Amino acid sequence: FKRLLAVAIMAFACVAQAQDQIKVPGVWGWIPTSTQGSYVRAILEESNKNQTKYEFIFENRPGAGANIAARHVLSHQGTAVFANSTAQFIRPYLYPDTSFKLSDFKPVMVMGISPAALITKGKTFEQLVAQDKINIATAGTGSTIHLMGEALAKEIKQKYPNKDIQMIHFASTNEAFLSVMGGHTDATFEFLGDAKGKALPETTLIGLTGKNKVDGIPPLKDLGYSNLVELQGIFAIYAPATMPDATVKELQQIFLKAEQSETVQRLYKTDYATKEAYMKKPGDLSKWYSNLSKQFETYTNGITVK
Repeated sequence: FKRLLAVAIMAFACVAQAQDQIKVPGVWGWIPTSTQGSYVRAILEESNKNQTKYEFIFENRPGAGANIAARHVLSHQGTAVFANSTAQFIRPYLYPDTSFKLSDFKPVMVMGISPAALITKGKTFEQLVAQDKINIATAGTGSTIHLMGEALAKEIKQKYPNKDIQMIHFASTNEAFLSVMGGHTDATFEFLGDAKGKALPETTLIGLTGKNKVDGIPPLKDLGYSNLVELQGIFAIYAPATMPDATVKELQQIFLKAEQSETVQRLYKTDYATKEAYMKKPGDLSKWYSNLSKQFETYTNGITVK
């Protein structure tokens, strides 16, 4: 009887604890099968293992350049967090009338900064830019991949004004990738980890955004195209601006501890994700957020979307 009573008391305590937990949806605005979506989910799962005050629930709401996810998070009135790519700094400038505002959010944690690869079907960079007409496949409008395509097209046009360069928009990076592999378009960008994960025998990775050579692939700046040095995948977790700063700091510490797990570190490595030393420690990221907001206002200047 005593043993049964002890089990019952423990079960009651667990139920009470679960009822007392604060539920925090962690909303990812892109496809869940991406490498980045995997480490968002892993960070939330590890966070649940490390503490009992909060229960983090992974939610996936892709579409409209993560605008659907952002709106969903804002509807929770300060009780959810938002994981996004570089689109955090792009969408508000390209769609000012319908997008969330940068001031709607504040940063909690930078997960990683990843290079993207320019992909062709068996073509070298020299062969690509030698074409009279170049069709660049992009994954949606207002996305990181879209802005990378626009930046490359702009720089090619500066060097070769008579080139006919068209942006061909697809709903996802998978569709854009398959269009290149099928010969329907000439090139697309894909984050390096994802590009390597889906590479076919004829897939050719001809250049990288960022400053560094990785696995023998040169940065595009070494090929004479420097517009994409700063255009990398920036993956971070944000909180609504209405969330108290004390809560943001608490969540930051929880997430930073969670990312130290072997699972998350392995996923970061798969994505070639790196970050500055100060981003690995608790601290105020508002200056980082403000600086990037200003930079991307410049990057998006002159780009029109239909």
